[in-house]
Amino acid sequence: MRDQNLDERRYAEFYRLYASDFRQDLRVYLELAAKWPGAVLEVGCRTGRVARQLAQAGYEVLAIDTSRPMLERAVEELRDSGDKVRVADFDLRRQPTPERHSVALATLFAFNDLIDVEEQRLFLRHLRRSMYSPGVVALDLFCPLSLARPDEAHQPREVEREVGGHVLRVLDEREMLTPLLERRTRTFSTDGGKPGRYVTHRRYITPSLAGGLMSEAGFGNVQWVRGYDLSTAEPISDGARPDGPFLVLGEL
Repeated sequence: MRDQNLDERRYAEFYRLYASDFRQDLRVYLELAAKWPGAVLEVGCRTGRVARQLAQAGYEVLAIDTSRPMLERAVEELRDSGDKVRVADFDLRRQPTPERHSVALATLFAFNDLIDVEEQRLFLRHLRRSMYSPGVVALDLFCPLSLARPDEAHQPREVEREVGGHVLRVLDEREMLTPLLERRTRTFSTDGGKPGRYVTHRRYITPSLAGGLMSEAGFGNVQWVRGYDLSTAEPISDGARPDGPFLVLGEL
């Protein structure tokens, strides 16, 4: 029988290495933090990749997640950030944060982990109560391969990379169980060690659905952004169709 907890702990270390050089989204977060000065809340901080960059730029960050193995890695990664970053096991579906923030970032598809629409509503309602006005929230949302690259939608993808002197291998299998629900299975290994298996589910949220939820929660000036480029920001239309990851922004 597979030890799921062990796989989750091993995957957290694998993820720390694998995602460490992903930088495409950092510019937009730094731009938002500069435009709305004040404390930053990062939701779904994983192993601390974004929080580290924000702290190095001088911002105070509360980095939260609900995965204990990911948080343990984040604490290690952010140890040299001093008092700029605090890491916490916190679930916004349950309550707002005790303090308020000027910028809130749900990074790298963290919002898509919320499968139930009522969970999404609670999350956004509590997120709004965790923020100052004026303030801004950014949700980084995924686009299924069936929309972004239909020819690759049902093909397992095998990747081998060398990062920080380690050889990482992953077999990435994605399946749309419904038009909105994806199951993703990653079989991974580090330096040729015993493979682990990590299964997640995430819900595709169209720009118009995300915009409606944001407006319902009380956010205004809701826009969507393609390619992590704020210059593409525009109001959301019913026909908005992403061809890759996209952000939805809302203001208070």
